[in-house]
Amino acid sequence: MSRFGFDLKEYESSGTRDYSPIPKGEYTIKCTEAESKDTKSGGEMIAATFEVVGGQFDGRKIWNNFNIHNSSEKAQKIGREQVASWAKACGKPNATSFDELLDRKFIASVDIEKGKDGYADKNRIVGYVMEGSAPAKPKTQVSLMDIEEDEPEAKPAKGDKKKNPWD
Repeated sequence: MSRFGFDLKEYESSGTRDYSPIPKGEYTIKCTEAESKDTKSGGEMIAATFEVVGGQFDGRKIWNNFNIHNSSEKAQKIGREQVASWAKACGKPNATSFDELLDRKFIASVDIEKGKDGYADKNRIVGYVMEGSAPAKPKTQVSLMDIEEDEPEAKPAKGDKKKNPWD
């Protein structure tokens, strides 16, 4: 039988911890742990634990996985871009190891991801901002098909024959 190696009476139970998602917003956070893990599909991901630093949610955890090697080129590209953004936000754009990013504060845009398959809602890091810089505004892509004209196209009166659109 295995023993604890300490007396349980010396420690109080901390009760229940709150793992509900924190509200969507920007928070100063730092990575406290990052470990390489195999994915179900045979790839490699980095499982990282982030912690909110300061404010009302000080100490709250956010878990994020980054696909580093994946059979899906798209998933791998997204994961690597996220790591590059995280490194830049930490002021370490030339980092070569996750160890260089540990305990470095940065600002993260945090959102809430809907739970699925019986799991509860959880926080997800959706953006990285270097501390002291202005928050990055999301780029909006607009298609020409989405742009509505202010005025309807003028049609020539009967009898007017336009040869070209610019006439």
